[in-house]
Amino acid sequence: MQPILMIVLATATGVPLGLWLRRNLATLSYRNAGEVDLPAPGPRWWVVWASVLAIGGLATGAVMSHDTLAHLPLIPLALTGPWLAAVDFDVLRLPNRVLAPTAAATLLAVVGIAVATQDWMTLIVPTVAALVTGGVFAAVHFATKGGIGFGDVKLATVIGLAVGSLGVTAAWLSALAGSLTALVWAKAWRKVGPISYGPWLLCGAWFAVLASAAAVG
Repeated sequence: MQPILMIVLATATGVPLGLWLRRNLATLSYRNAGEVDLPAPGPRWWVVWASVLAIGGLATGAVMSHDTLAHLPLIPLALTGPWLAAVDFDVLRLPNRVLAPTAAATLLAVVGIAVATQDWMTLIVPTVAALVTGGVFAAVHFATKGGIGFGDVKLATVIGLAVGSLGVTAAWLSALAGSLTALVWAKAWRKVGPISYGPWLLCGAWFAVLASAAAVG
């Protein structure tokens, strides 16, 4: 199959996924008792586009780098990332009921690749990336007394594990790009207090995916 066709077909799957995520989000079932009276978040059509871009970007990275296997651990984040971002924008939380399965699926993919290839560096590098990224964000969380939510710490750890499959540089670039984007967004909108950090960490991850693929290609 031609690479362009593979990217187009993969990207197209983001449409039904995004529509399903949007319908799920519209129920507001993720809100806690204390959040039910918050203003309605709007139609959130951007979730559909986010799903398309997430899957399309991942497919593009895999094709450009000629390394589909290394991109497999990013699939769980591509599937759940738009939902997590939408919830974080709405209530400043990243629910464990979605984040935990995402983490488990990512870890399973990383371990599966290592076992299948017998290349244990494909397990060691992502694990170290996850521990370092999570450790840095945890330190910031405690140093700022919750300025970064613990959900962001957990998401950063999962992203470190997933993007770490592409290498240490990709994991570092992901965390840096996500953090800078969050700071720019907060400054541009003059945000005071806690911000939705998760969406920008996810954007940083996909920037790292494409940047890594471009460097290889």
